[in-house]
Amino acid sequence: MSATCPNGHTTETPDYCSICGAVMPASSHVPAPQAERCPNCGSAKGTGTACDECGFVVGAPDSSAPWVEENWEVVVRPDREFYDLQEPGGTGFPEKTSSRRIPLMGDHIRIGRRSKTKAIRPDIDLSDTLEDTGVSHHHAVLLRQPEGHWALVDQESTNGTYLNDDHDPVPPNQPVALSDGDRIHVGAWTTLTIERLDAPEVAPLELESRPSKDTRNLAPNRRQVEVDLLGPLRLRVRGEEVAVTAPKERALLSLLALRIGTPVPTPDVEWALWGDDEPKTVNKALQMHVSGLRKHLPADAIETTAQGYRLQGPKDSVDVFRFERLSTRGRTLLTSGHPGLAVAELSRALDLWRGEPLVELAGGPSGTAEVVGLRERKGAAEEDLFEGRLQLGQHQDVVADLHAAVEAEPLRERRWAQLMLALYRAGRKAEAGRAFQRLHHILVEECGLEPSAEVVALDHSIALDRPELQWTPPSQAGEAPPPTAA
Repeated sequence: MSATCPNGHTTETPDYCSICGAVMPASSHVPAPQAERCPNCGSAKGTGTACDECGFVVGAPDSSAPWVEENWEVVVRPDREFYDLQEPGGTGFPEKTSSRRIPLMGDHIRIGRRSKTKAIRPDIDLSDTLEDTGVSHHHAVLLRQPEGHWALVDQESTNGTYLNDDHDPVPPNQPVALSDGDRIHVGAWTTLTIERLDAPEVAPLELESRPSKDTRNLAPNRRQVEVDLLGPLRLRVRGEEVAVTAPKERALLSLLALRIGTPVPTPDVEWALWGDDEPKTVNKALQMHVSGLRKHLPADAIETTAQGYRLQGPKDSVDVFRFERLSTRGRTLLTSGHPGLAVAELSRALDLWRGEPLVELAGGPSGTAEVVGLRERKGAAEEDLFEGRLQLGQHQDVVADLHAAVEAEPLRERRWAQLMLALYRAGRKAEAGRAFQRLHHILVEECGLEPSAEVVALDHSIALDRPELQWTPPSQAGEAPPPTAA
């Protein structure tokens, strides 16, 4: 339906003029009502808070699911050979056997058995027809790695998790890299084989091998728009990278992505793009840049509101928010005593960084505070990662990384303390003392400050060889890790 914009142009777009970019009057377009659909599987979401089809909690914070299909699948089957090797007492091998093929979608796939009383709903649910009572409710997790492969983490399961023909279980809480064809053995008789499919293999699967509803992994589409801000701006539309070359359009997209899902008032946009140097025809200039940016995006990606402009989409479409989600999850796992899972999550969070953040806004009036905040959150995530590696006993390996970290940011005391502890546990007590003396010199010379009481106490403990500084392995019987948000 065509309409006439305030400047007299005929336009086919409902909320802005396709000729000059002018905002259309609110009365010129009344959107047709659309049925609400689950952001995970695309089915009608029903009347409750959770999707009737796949169980996804609709309306939760960041409720658009982060699943992305990578053509990896797991085949779950009863394994008589593994059962005979285990010789589990009191557990019989099932009389009727069948396999199930489950696509791996997302980045955090939980393996276990469902429990209504404990509100446990694993992604690969080994209940019902695949019931194996030797499987713990929180048994293991599959974590997608940045390069697209997967890692296995046992969650301190009761009976352990075995890989291929190994006689010893994988260490709890420590990520173990997986390859195409690897066999994961859990419980008394269950084997999960991880497979990477080529494109021709994806479509035709036997009926009995299709995923069941209780896996909750039902294959939504890829995100329409993805924006990366942790480095030079990068835009992908339906999985394909799109070049945005105009500097003002790059800055505009960066600002809208940083506030994705929220209207950004027009004055804020103008300030971010021009600061005090606004052109006399700033409204027309802004409309021109918005119109130019829209040419790179799906038709409904940028919404014109009464306040300004809004980029439509889930927060997980922007790498800044994926970083914050992963780093927060990593810190929670770290403080709850699961360093292996924490290291995996924090590593994936930091791998999202490709350089300086918000390059297109960093030199503008509104970007400085955002950049400072992101750098601080990155520094904290790096130190959480070091902490996790120290808890896993990697003090020898982490020393070189910590040396580089204190050189990069010498005023962050936490990483100096981590370096001192790593050196001490690696048998390099004298070097640990010299690290403290160097920190003391830097703080006094550059800031006129003394080291914190915590770092001074650590230096004294190292000098006295206090036993509590010695490394002890992570608990083998800790609590299950906090649940991942649906």
